[in-house]
Amino acid sequence: MIKLNNKEKILAAAVGLIMALFMLKTFVFGPIYEKISGYDQEIEQSKMAIRKFMAFEHNRPEILKAQKKIEGYSSLKGSDEDKSAMVMSKVEALGRNAKLQISDMSPAGSAKIKGGATIYRIQLRGEAQMKNILDFMSEVENANTLLQIEKITLAIKDESSNVLKMEVTVLGVSFS
Repeated sequence: MIKLNNKEKILAAAVGLIMALFMLKTFVFGPIYEKISGYDQEIEQSKMAIRKFMAFEHNRPEILKAQKKIEGYSSLKGSDEDKSAMVMSKVEALGRNAKLQISDMSPAGSAKIKGGATIYRIQLRGEAQMKNILDFMSEVENANTLLQIEKITLAIKDESSNVLKMEVTVLGVSFS
């Protein structure tokens, strides 16, 4: 064995101590620190989720109110023919409520669009006074089914009365 003097012994002890501390840090404290930081991240994520759900709970009445409002928009169910018939019956009911004299109503086709929605076109011909036509337009826009007037054409029926002939294309949207 080699004889070491005092300075060499101190140096060897210091190197040994540094190596032991490095090994202790790498193999003991490192994994513990990683586990603790992983737990801290999970705790922060849980806190964020709790805050988010607390905000939902705080706004629950408004969310439920909005849910009830949009439930009607997804009320069209069944085959494409059934959905088209439902849109037609809804448009007819709105026309009757607005006191329109409906002379003809027919489906004008349907088209699938991006996002899984289908648009149903309904062609409506009828007669009414301007006030009733405006009432019909208002009822279509405020219906509990997603309806929209795409095109409307108005013409005077005869010059002696204030009755107008109208031709309307109404769009009904169904979500799959």
